[in-house]
Amino acid sequence: MNATTQRYREAGEAEDIAALMSTLAPGVRFHSPLSARAGFAGHEQLRGLFTVALGALRDLRYHSDVGDDRTRMLAATARLGNRELEEATLVRLGDDGLITEITMWIRPLPALTAMMAALGPGMARASGKPALAAVVGGAVKPLAFMTDFGDRTLVPMLAPPAS
Repeated sequence: MNATTQRYREAGEAEDIAALMSTLAPGVRFHSPLSARAGFAGHEQLRGLFTVALGALRDLRYHSDVGDDRTRMLAATARLGNRELEEATLVRLGDDGLITEITMWIRPLPALTAMMAALGPGMARASGKPALAAVVGGAVKPLAFMTDFGDRTLVPMLAPPAS
């Protein structure tokens, strides 16, 4: 187990932003699971992102931390409203042991789109853009609805019969 990723996991589970930030290198980069265009870099941007994300999630629990001294893969479960989600996070560590890069994936798709619906407006509000929050929320809600509808209604119809 790596001491930095252990502190990162514990801070996330405790929703302790200051402790979480202490695990990150000053030039840390975050690759979003939502968009290849939505990258974040540095403490200021990641503090805002993690504040909004941890404010939306409940019951974040890491259950796996594997890898070596430079590259770790973390896995967690959490709740977003009434949805359960799974998160996989690849972290790269620098010579000083701090996290220099984070790449995250979230599944299933309805949880990912629900995360987009929560984070987009939350990030816009946090940056002082309430009008943009309304636009982003309005744009993302149909996508979140469609993925939820498809998962609840269409996917069961396509599932193979039980043996």
